[in-house]
Amino acid sequence: MKIEILTPTHIGSGDKYLAMDYVIRGNRIVFVDSMKFFEEIEKRGLNAIEVAREIGEGEKSVDDYVDVSKIKVKEIPFHGRITRKEILMHIKSRGKPYIPGSSIKGAVRTAILWKEVKDDRDLLNWTINHIKNELKGKRYLQRKDLTKLDDKLEEKVFRKANLTEKAGDPKNDLLRALRVSDSTFLDRYSVYQINFLGMGNFSVLAECVDDGQVAEVETNIDGFTLHYLSQKLDYDYILSATREFAGKIVEVETSRSYPERTKQEFRRVLKAKGIVLRVGWGTGWYSSTIGTLLKTHPEFEELRRKLGLGRNPRTGRFSRDFPLIRRVTSDNRPLGWVLIYE
Repeated sequence: MKIEILTPTHIGSGDKYLAMDYVIRGNRIVFVDSMKFFEEIEKRGLNAIEVAREIGEGEKSVDDYVDVSKIKVKEIPFHGRITRKEILMHIKSRGKPYIPGSSIKGAVRTAILWKEVKDDRDLLNWTINHIKNELKGKRYLQRKDLTKLDDKLEEKVFRKANLTEKAGDPKNDLLRALRVSDSTFLDRYSVYQINFLGMGNFSVLAECVDDGQVAEVETNIDGFTLHYLSQKLDYDYILSATREFAGKIVEVETSRSYPERTKQEFRRVLKAKGIVLRVGWGTGWYSSTIGTLLKTHPEFEELRRKLGLGRNPRTGRFSRDFPLIRRVTSDNRPLGWVLIYE
């Protein structure tokens, strides 16, 4: 199958470029060999620690000290206006970006989970009651506990098989039958300024694969595994669940306070034929959870305050409109939309 990038997409490697790793020149960004940079610094008899401090604090740039053409590694487009001290790296192999199969499969999993809860109100009520039980006797939940809140719901939806008697055993998981490879390499990527709407002028720089590119990805539903799990899963159901989930995301996001260009981009992705997913960093709460359903429950607003969702860490106040933050590129495009098709 093929995967097409519909909007700029960032899947982080966990690493960052620091200020001494690059120079921004207009709409291009030049990456340099930092080892060669310090070799040049030493040749000039300069204090490497002081130079690093000046660059790190934004007082000076790499090209204030050396001829960048001598230590250039690569040059790619830059979309933005604001410079920052760090750039989030996209995941790569042999220096080339790709989309991990785990990111694709995770997005499919979220869509199916959302679909199952939407079609069974009892599951939504169970989820709310489960959260309430987890909160009993506690003023708040630790971050690690927050990330585990949906584990029990996933067990109810995906782990109905009885291959083993151990509760929550991954061997009983339906999506064991779905296999998704990493994509082949993508050729074009750029550095984008990502603005955090709802946080004043805050922004970050991130390496993203550019839209319009197509790569190969291998997908397979293993009938042998499905047989032993005694459950059903097919392409048509995945297509239906992912498109319905994408439609709901677009409906909710276009009702929020975004620039008109952003809303147009949200609507545009639904015109694509195939499995529409939202993957990677910066996609937001609605795209990575069953949040559009949770917000319809009458007890959610009270619970989300107890969970600390939407709480300003500095003031302790809660935002009235949760989730408040919306991330877009500097030219007002949403992040992370991809298409999978045959």
